[in-house]
Amino acid sequence: MNIKEKNSDRILSFLRNDLGLSNSSIDLGLKLSIKNNISLPIALWSHGLINTEELDDLYRFIWS
Repeated sequence: MNIKEKNSDRILSFLRNDLGLSNSSIDLGLKLSIKNNISLPIALWSHGLINTEELDDLYRFIWS
């Protein structure tokens, strides 16, 4: 497993365990981020899957 895969697994775990997102919500966010060429956090937030506080928590987690 390379660093990119480890970071992806870490972020997905945070989304599930800390923010309580379902796998289907995460899948939708991933599809939207690819389709619209935007970051996953912005895709989740702009489509109402996370709120602004959770968006802030996610960015804080990513950059820690």
